[in-house]
Amino acid sequence: MKTKPILKIKVMTYNVHSCRGLDGRVLPSRIARVIEQFNPDLVALQELDVNRSWSNRMDQPHLIAQHLRMQCHFQPAIDIEGEHYGIAILSRHPFEIKKSVDLPSYPKRSIPRKNFIHLFKYFFEPRYAIWISVTIGSRVINFVNTHLSLRANERLEQIKSLLGEEWLNMDSHKVPTIFCGDFNEGPRARGYQLLRASFDEVKSSMPHKSSRKTLFSPLPLFEVDHIFYNGNLHVESVKIPNTPLTRIASDHLPLIADFNF
Repeated sequence: MKTKPILKIKVMTYNVHSCRGLDGRVLPSRIARVIEQFNPDLVALQELDVNRSWSNRMDQPHLIAQHLRMQCHFQPAIDIEGEHYGIAILSRHPFEIKKSVDLPSYPKRSIPRKNFIHLFKYFFEPRYAIWISVTIGSRVINFVNTHLSLRANERLEQIKSLLGEEWLNMDSHKVPTIFCGDFNEGPRARGYQLLRASFDEVKSSMPHKSSRKTLFSPLPLFEVDHIFYNGNLHVESVKIPNTPLTRIASDHLPLIADFNF
């Protein structure tokens, strides 16, 4: 009986801070250069702007995808007077969008238009997730990107929703699944522990806990960015590149994992 060949896939999750580096410059091209160095197949991006005045009216996901020659799906979490802010997935392989919707949240406060520039200082930002089905050769995997709430109780409800019948519990045990993003919480949190009951986490293979932190990029203090996975996926390597470029491009460092399956 013929066995299927081993396929390899490289995944990155990266909170890009509206492409505003720690030098104050808004440079999607610099974010694209960070990604390009590692040549990932799939990229989960958080905190992207489209047509926002404070980031020079650029379509950041489009510019990054164009530079990398990758396919892109952008999901705005906020849309105010034509200015958008949200998350995106980039892929080198054909994909189908299975779901791209908002996550549970407590009643939102009304935020005046004049405060939109400073919106992510608030705890009431809407949160979304994108779920795609990716075809790689003859194989199919699920790939999910999210950016969860700053509020612990709300974040826990969002994780419970993502683990429920309408999301990952529906399909993740049939098809290998990679679930990543900025979870705004670390390994001691209740939501993280719920996720670990259903998924492995790539950083568990890293020998030193201090090397697993991604926020803040000049001096990483917090472990909030994660790549979870299940199914017949095997982690070959994990990287959190801490270089002069990654330390200035965003306030987060990227997290990268190589899989075979």
